[in-house]
Amino acid sequence: MLAVGHSGAFGRHSLQYNKDGSTNAGMPIIHRIAQVAKPYRGTLYIGLILGFIATYLDTLTIPILLSALAYLVVGEQFAASDGLDLGPLFKRMMDALTASSDKAHLLVMLAIITLVVVFLKALFMGRHNYLMMKFSNLIGRDMRNRMFSHLTRLSPGQLDGEASGAHLSRITNDVSILQACLGPQLIEVIAAPVMVVMVIGFMFTKDWRLTLTALILAPLITVLIAIAGRQIRKITLRIQQRFGDLNGSLFERISNIRVIQSYVREPYEAQQVSELNQRYFRETMRSVRVLETLAPSIEFIAYTGMILAIIIGGLQILRGEGTLDGQTFLTFLMLGQRVGIQFKRLSRVNQLRQQAEAAGSRIFALLDTPPQIQDAPGAITLPTVCGEVTFDHVSFRYASGDAVLDDVYFTAAPGEAIALVGPSGAGKTTLVNLLPRFYEPTAGRILIDGIDIRQVTLASLREQIGTVPQETILFSGTVYDNILYGRLDAGGEEVIEAARAANALEFIERLPEGFNTLMGERGMRLSGGQRQRVAIARAVLKNPRILILDEATSALDTESEHLVQQALERLMVGRTTFIIAHRLSTVQNATRILVLDRGRIVEAGPHRDLLAQDGLYRRLYDMQFRTPAAPDIGLPPVAEVHET
Repeated sequence: MLAVGHSGAFGRHSLQYNKDGSTNAGMPIIHRIAQVAKPYRGTLYIGLILGFIATYLDTLTIPILLSALAYLVVGEQFAASDGLDLGPLFKRMMDALTASSDKAHLLVMLAIITLVVVFLKALFMGRHNYLMMKFSNLIGRDMRNRMFSHLTRLSPGQLDGEASGAHLSRITNDVSILQACLGPQLIEVIAAPVMVVMVIGFMFTKDWRLTLTALILAPLITVLIAIAGRQIRKITLRIQQRFGDLNGSLFERISNIRVIQSYVREPYEAQQVSELNQRYFRETMRSVRVLETLAPSIEFIAYTGMILAIIIGGLQILRGEGTLDGQTFLTFLMLGQRVGIQFKRLSRVNQLRQQAEAAGSRIFALLDTPPQIQDAPGAITLPTVCGEVTFDHVSFRYASGDAVLDDVYFTAAPGEAIALVGPSGAGKTTLVNLLPRFYEPTAGRILIDGIDIRQVTLASLREQIGTVPQETILFSGTVYDNILYGRLDAGGEEVIEAARAANALEFIERLPEGFNTLMGERGMRLSGGQRQRVAIARAVLKNPRILILDEATSALDTESEHLVQQALERLMVGRTTFIIAHRLSTVQNATRILVLDRGRIVEAGPHRDLLAQDGLYRRLYDMQFRTPAAPDIGLPPVAEVHET
């Protein structure tokens, strides 16, 4: 698929082209939501039908029955010919009832019928609410799954463009708003306009002059709804943006609570969050003001028209003018009250639509964003490799135009340990991130065993590359689960052996529940060295042919570093390894050291040769060893390559 017209990481105008060349992004948001809902249309239709029946009974049938009861008690006469039009379903029943001369018996029977109708209305509405809640939750479940799955396929560069809290806001808050619009409130979108038309039509059959009088201010209601709808959409988008900012801020600060406390910045950070929270509050209250002004205004206008009609009709009856009778007037009053309620609900129709479109636009903006890095057409599966890696005149620039790597060329032999050193910002991490295709070179190519990595599937490429980063990322499950993450089909014995190879088995067995001990969020229940050894065990279990060590021991104390280094030495045997290091004492025994400066390889060779050149490496070395440096743990000699 091809993306065009982007504005930002998840721009509103992103387009998604399907294999047949068609695009969904140009389709109205409501239609796209309908496509998502298509698998559950059975639940939707049944729920809407039940809701419509319940609304019909509540809006039309029950008021007519109540007016009949009232007229039976206070009216002078009660006869079917006086025009209690309950519809064909009730005609025979009412004929039988009105044939009786016993008004008390008639009153009881009519009351029982009214109760039965009220019971049916409650039964249908209850089932409607259940089915609509089920429908909206099914949509919410599917949308969250689709959004998270899509996020995992986007490249790190795309995700870096927006804070993690903003992504979380889209998956949680935006989907929740959409769910609310697709729940029981959805019946208002369909039933309210229909009920207004039906009730007004029934009122016209009773007295068209009175009905026109009641509707004299209806055009004003239409204007108000249109104006408010435009405001609601804009405000809803701003609310969602503010919520994303607030969510991102909270996520960032809670993740860095130790830094906040160590610098005694609790009041400062509380003020920062408070300001974002206040902005979110202000936008929310703008929405509340619009809605809480609109609904009462529409209700007041609707009732104003009804009161005018009541005055005119009442004066006719009191003066004995016209053909309006008491029964018709009572029915008109009951229906007028219900049509006023339906007019009030009409204000919700446009609100729900605008909120659904606002939430949907943000959701589909994410789903329409194609991964920048994906399998090429006809991509092959990368076979098990020996581990020869070639950077063939590779350059890389960020979208902003800043150059990071410039014409990098070298070949790493299978089983070779390549150390990458240089000043901060020299491009070391970017270089190794190109290998698993987290980013794409802007020029040149990368080969593994002579195969261009852009011609193989991402999954088969990344399965043969293992990474042990400086900041160990663990999940909140058990120790066992975190090691098993390296290869999900591994057995228990393989997990134990991986832990032993990583020098982790001893401390794991001392944990309260051994391998079943919960790690806590990001593995915070373990020390830094323990977390790093669990990460190494995960890499051992994966058994990659190519290994990336990104400052894997820089944040550890001497004892932990020694244990981790031993584990790394075992892991590196027979694998092509790239080591990023600032402490030069840890890379002196590397097969080759590549010295990067401003995105270019300026020196290359073993440790002794680089010292003799009196270049950048020598200057970096001298700077570090003017003061006591870390112990020289060293690296193992180059090992023979063994196929696995």
